[in-house]
Amino acid sequence: MSRYLDILRLRPFRLFWLGFTFSIHGDQLTKVAFVWFVYEQTQSAEAVGLLMVCFTGPIILGGFLAGWALDRFDRRAILILDNLLRAAAIGAIPVLHLMDALALWHIYAAAAIYGLLLMIPLAGTPALIPALVPADRIATANALEMLGYTLGGVAGPALGGAIIAAVGAPAAVALDAASYLFFAWCLWRMGKIAGAPPPASPAARRTGGFGAAAQLLFGHPVLGATTLMYLAWNIGGGIIAVALPILAAETLKGGPELYGVLVAIEAAGQMASTLIVGALAAGGWLGRRICLIQATSGLALLALALSGQHVALVGLAQFAYGVCAAPMTIWAQTLRMAIVPAEMRGRAFALMRMLMQSGRPIGGALGGLLLSAIGPAAAMLLAAALAGVPGVAGLSVPALRKAEIRKIGRG
Repeated sequence: MSRYLDILRLRPFRLFWLGFTFSIHGDQLTKVAFVWFVYEQTQSAEAVGLLMVCFTGPIILGGFLAGWALDRFDRRAILILDNLLRAAAIGAIPVLHLMDALALWHIYAAAAIYGLLLMIPLAGTPALIPALVPADRIATANALEMLGYTLGGVAGPALGGAIIAAVGAPAAVALDAASYLFFAWCLWRMGKIAGAPPPASPAARRTGGFGAAAQLLFGHPVLGATTLMYLAWNIGGGIIAVALPILAAETLKGGPELYGVLVAIEAAGQMASTLIVGALAAGGWLGRRICLIQATSGLALLALALSGQHVALVGLAQFAYGVCAAPMTIWAQTLRMAIVPAEMRGRAFALMRMLMQSGRPIGGALGGLLLSAIGPAAAMLLAAALAGVPGVAGLSVPALRKAEIRKIGRG
């Protein structure tokens, strides 16, 4: 725990992490509230599906804008502006509700704005973290970022459900708007960041662009291999996201409570491994560890597919899958931060995370088609292969197999 305490004593990082974590809880609350409101108003799965498109569809356009802005201007200022814009968009919903003027299209519009701006924190966080902490604490900082996501994934929906029951879905999202304002305040209180790279020079503005980031991504074997590996892993995860509620209801004969428990068990596994990995020094063969733990995640999904009607075995497989997920992200992000030049981190992380995040909707669509055709067990076997086989294949990439922080280069 000493590594966590040491890094949280750094005032800029502490403020950043508190604001970031609070906003993640708000994000999860809003997703639950919007889904519940749309389904309650329409009783239509298609309407909920359209909402999911609004949440995720604009991310590609937003990713290019985020990467460009994060490398062109002061990153702290961009994150402050992002939080103020999202506070206005989400905060408009409870205001319209109080005025008795809330329409369904307002929810879709707010979700689309959220999706358009989502890549700013997704790319801005890893772009900014190296300027906030010493180099030997970056892995711990990445673990705390992952911990913020897992805490929000566990507590946000539960908090949202309780608030929705008390005051209704539209009013509940006022807390999310407040979380954005709190994050903006934390970023403002950080003050100027001494280690942050200056905004791009006029020459860099003319010559820089996503072409340079793409050249780095696809030209560096570690970046290219891990991006493709995680894209496949996310496709498998998208299939699991569709299969899990069906597994809980039809195979295990449970209800939404069992489904919620299974999701929480995975998040608990992520939280446990995050706390362990972040407390350790980021030495050793990180590339080899990434490959091995991704292969192990495939074995966990294989166990999930073969668990049959045994609830305890399904829960253990979900926990093991969650345990594997967090270290993959922490170690890979630590390697990427060592490879990507500071002045290119906005574009590079936006491009990488756009590519990797696209796996979830692809897997979700694929899972929806496969589940009715081959059943949840067979679909989960495919997900296990998509998750695990790329980890084994990654060991055949010499640069990745031998990658460690002290020996990382740019070619």
